Amino acid sequence: MTVAQIAYIRPKAGKEAEVERVLRGLVDAARQEEGTLLYLLNRREDEFVFYEMFADADALKVHSGNDALRGLVARADQLLDGGIKVEKVTYLDGAGRFS
Repeated sequence: MTVAQIAYIRPKAGKEAEVERVLRGLVDAARQEEGTLLYLLNRREDEFVFYEMFADADALKVHSGNDALRGLVARADQLLDGGIKVEKVTYLDGAGRFS
């Protein structure tokens, strides 16, 4: 069953560029994960937002264990204001073309 979620990441003041670099590294890592169906990095004023979709719970486990994400979590106290907030959502339908 498809797993969908939205992740919110708020960088500490002055750490925005560094956090963006780290998050782009997460996107690069996700491109190598067979079960990652969608992994979109977005930004709004003071936070980054990921729209994420995985083939199943096992694919999410693979993603959650990748080195890039573990590195971010290990440095969360230095880089992030409040950690990473993840909301599970239920995928209903969609369409789109992007690169």
